[in-house]
Amino acid sequence: MIKHTLFAVSIGLVLFFLYLLQHTGAFKSVAIGTDERGPYTLIYLEHTGAYHKIVDKIIQVETWAKDNSLNCRFTFGEFFDNPNVAEEGRLKSRGGCLIDSTQVEDVLGFKKATLPEGFKITELPKRKTIVALFNGSPGIGPFKVYPKVEDFMLERKLVGNGAVVEIYEVLDAKNMNTTYLFPVQ
Repeated sequence: MIKHTLFAVSIGLVLFFLYLLQHTGAFKSVAIGTDERGPYTLIYLEHTGAYHKIVDKIIQVETWAKDNSLNCRFTFGEFFDNPNVAEEGRLKSRGGCLIDSTQVEDVLGFKKATLPEGFKITELPKRKTIVALFNGSPGIGPFKVYPKVEDFMLERKLVGNGAVVEIYEVLDAKNMNTTYLFPVQ
């Protein structure tokens, strides 16, 4: 009886683990290439600390943007430090909405001085990047996407040149696209 119970629990755990892998996109492929991307206009909040905790800042900016009639179809996280080198509590990033530059001029022209405290606007210039496309959870990006991009850079002798930007597009309740931009020289 105990053997059957342990066997059933083991099978259940394996099936649950496989479901999680499938749900997060672990079995999906990553498309990688080089391209020039930008410019992008960003409304954001700065974040210091563990990268996975930036989600609250992104949601704050997204909510504010929608409340102020800004189209926030794409959200983003920009990550400045290598988490393998810097202490988790010192990791610098920023997160928020990627918006059309005409919205900044038309809708925010009079509001730039009245953005909520801590909110900022900047523009990322057009630049050469490695672009990685992934249709899965950004939570597994550091394990699935980043190693593939590192291999791509080594094979082509490319050198990183700045912060990594992850652009998130929620397609529906179960699907999300993440575009990873790794600037290179």
